[in-house]
Amino acid sequence: MFAGVSAVAGAMLWWGRLPGPWRRALAVLTSGLGVLFLVSALRAEGHREAATTAVVILGPAYVTEQASASASLRYYVMTAVCLLLGTAGLAVSDDTARRLAGRWMANAIALSLLVTATRLCLEKAAAPTSWTRPMGVTWLAPIVGAYFALNAKREGRGLRTVASSLLAYGLVVRGAVALLAVVATTLRLGSHYDVSNLVYIRNPMSGHWHEFLSGSFEQLFFLAVLPQLVFWPAYTVAMGFVGALAALLVTISSERGIHSRASEVGGSANARGGVLP
Repeated sequence: MFAGVSAVAGAMLWWGRLPGPWRRALAVLTSGLGVLFLVSALRAEGHREAATTAVVILGPAYVTEQASASASLRYYVMTAVCLLLGTAGLAVSDDTARRLAGRWMANAIALSLLVTATRLCLEKAAAPTSWTRPMGVTWLAPIVGAYFALNAKREGRGLRTVASSLLAYGLVVRGAVALLAVVATTLRLGSHYDVSNLVYIRNPMSGHWHEFLSGSFEQLFFLAVLPQLVFWPAYTVAMGFVGALAALLVTISSERGIHSRASEVGGSANARGGVLP
């Protein structure tokens, strides 16, 4: 799952740096995938029910809602997302794509917000766990760290820039998730962002159970705001740094290999030149 999420996220993050024909081919492919989702939606019949779950920090999973929706609704959600991305990819010019490629912080934030919105819509559409679980910003931290590291290296910046960028990215994205959780809980919107049904929570460290009044300030603060603004930004920086270091190591190794092969070719050419009359 992580490999699949990384591949899709990487294609979207580096989209602006792809050659024009590749970008347009990717846009057409995405639109075609949207058409397939639309065909599946037209064929789907009946209703679906699915449980949405939430995890407080790293504790056990809790069921927050039993969602019920038309069986075709999840396909319509993915149709809208794919056609939106495909149309945008075809509409953006080469010059605009190059300008957007330089705004790597904004690109990462925009992708994360799109993933969050898609996750909310899929959960309300009673999509199965195999659909909703990959749609999480938690998966994006390593690939975003690699993306930041390669862009910082291209601009001649160091790991300090990567660390500060990851922290800013984590606070912005997790702040948006915290705000969504507060709104979803206050308005009882459902999905795993709505923690109004989490009134008995087990502390994974101590094993103690904690009781919260549904919709109370304590519930919102300790189950939504505090984890999103403290723990998850720290997680984003840590896992983002893992992805950043991995990307830099692969890049350095690749550059050394190219340099080594070039030296060997140059040495061979000089040796052949030395025996010529």
